[in-house]
Amino acid sequence: MPIDILTTTNHDRTIFKGKYIYPVVSRRAGGLSLGINLNTNNACNWQCIYCEVPNLVRGKPEVINLEEFQVELDYWLDQIVNKSFLDQYTESKTEFKDIAFSGNGEPTACEQFKEVIKILIKKVSKYKLSKKIIIRLITNGSYMNKPTVKEALELISNLSKEIWFKIDQVNEKDVKTINRINLSESSIKKNLEAALAISPTVIQTCLFKLNKKLPSKESFEEYINFLGLYKDKIKEIHLYSLARPSEQLSKNELTRLTKSELEKIAVKMEILNVPTKIFS
Repeated sequence: MPIDILTTTNHDRTIFKGKYIYPVVSRRAGGLSLGINLNTNNACNWQCIYCEVPNLVRGKPEVINLEEFQVELDYWLDQIVNKSFLDQYTESKTEFKDIAFSGNGEPTACEQFKEVIKILIKKVSKYKLSKKIIIRLITNGSYMNKPTVKEALELISNLSKEIWFKIDQVNEKDVKTINRINLSESSIKKNLEAALAISPTVIQTCLFKLNKKLPSKESFEEYINFLGLYKDKIKEIHLYSLARPSEQLSKNELTRLTKSELEKIAVKMEILNVPTKIFS
């Protein structure tokens, strides 16, 4: 392994060899996050305008080599828990915070998601991490009502877990522009309710200027009113802006929001009385 220090801005997955597992220092996780990428073919059912995945295509993940996945996961957990990985490749006092299903597309679209979860549970037990880290599913929520996904998530009911549920906007026109899919508010509602029923759930919202304009007042009011329906059930709301340039072809201009701009939006969210964090 080359000597590189991982930081919140250096998420280069080519630093370390591996197909399914990759370490990053996450600004939102607050430390080292061991990522699981089940979309090794860069396929996703969404194609968000701000997505940082190069060569993204529409589709589902390819078949996972479960044996290779298990070997990689075992290797990385050994490096982090038993070896000197944190000291050698991260800044001082960086802590191991989570194992996160993220990667290059929607992880729950993987047909072997349940089998992957079973392997993960065994490794968490082997390295005695059940009370030390959080299992996080970073998702657009589109498969939350799929029976096998529900069954898989029920397997980790005794572990610390969170679902980070993507909602950038709820207005159908805005969703079409930002996430580049056709998605009704009723579908978002159904998927979010499925997530809330099975796990502590954090709403993750990416905010930016599109062609030098912020989301309209009307769109933002719809977003707040929608979340208001679940304000007693949502654990947190994460507002963040662009960390790295988009890799998606578009004629639109995307501009990162400043910390001050995010703070002003966060103030408007106070009406919900839901803990809200900003990440600039």
